[in-house]
Amino acid sequence: MKLFVGAKALIVKDGRVLLLREAAYDEGTNEGKWDVPGGRINPEEPILEGLAREIQEEAGLLNVRVGDVLGIYESFATIKGEDSHIIRVYYAAYLDSEVAITLSADHDIYEWVSLEDLADKKLVSNLEQLVHKVLG
Repeated sequence: MKLFVGAKALIVKDGRVLLLREAAYDEGTNEGKWDVPGGRINPEEPILEGLAREIQEEAGLLNVRVGDVLGIYESFATIKGEDSHIIRVYYAAYLDSEVAITLSADHDIYEWVSLEDLADKKLVSNLEQLVHKVLG
């Protein structure tokens, strides 16, 4: 079994959180579900540097202020036929200026959502309570 550590950011701007919908790709395990920017941290990479890299890769954002840890969750998945244990650290993050979002191939659409917008979204595990925590 492989162990992965990931960092994710609930990026807040104007009372809304940035959500990305996962597209079909070779390692995707949540196709069609909504998530936040972030991903695996490379060995020997400091977690906040890895988070900044992932935010830039997945959403094209450079000037995100990272705040407090909102939660730490684990899951088990099969990735490319191999059992994996995934630990994710979720951070509050903030974007102060208007910028264009540039998605990677891992995601097919994005939305800035309020708490009211969550009802019609199929979210990855634990995400709804984190959105409530950061916006509530």
